[in-house]
Amino acid sequence: MNDPIEKQRQLLGEYAAYFEKLAPDTIDQLRDIVTDDFEFRDPFTTLHGPENVCAYLAKTFKETQNPRFEVTHQALDGNMGFLRWRFSAKVPVIGLWDFIGMTEVTFNKQGNLVASHIDHWDAGQNFYGKLPILGWIIRRLARRVAAL
Repeated sequence: MNDPIEKQRQLLGEYAAYFEKLAPDTIDQLRDIVTDDFEFRDPFTTLHGPENVCAYLAKTFKETQNPRFEVTHQALDGNMGFLRWRFSAKVPVIGLWDFIGMTEVTFNKQGNLVASHIDHWDAGQNFYGKLPILGWIIRRLARRVAAL
């Protein structure tokens, strides 16, 4: 496959499939599709290297019940890929945690490995807003801002 765009499209599909099939016994497969200096960012953390990201994903399976990603859309633009997804899991204190987010993906120069993963989703509404006391405060502040 010599077409760089087709190579990136295939890799983006593999990356999406990785998250959709994510399970405790598949976490380490990430190492096969990312660079050694892979960067991962979400609203809670920034990690470097596949070993740290794999440990973070493993922690997700220990701290939640039935975590699941469903990738609903994929797009390419230049050297970037985009994934739209829905995440769900049962989380202590919150209960069912279910929200939609986007991931911005970049590729290495050869286009055969993922170099970075940056998640975009609203942690205020989709996490902190669901916590018992903090959620009440956030909802109240949101109503006041909306009334301006």
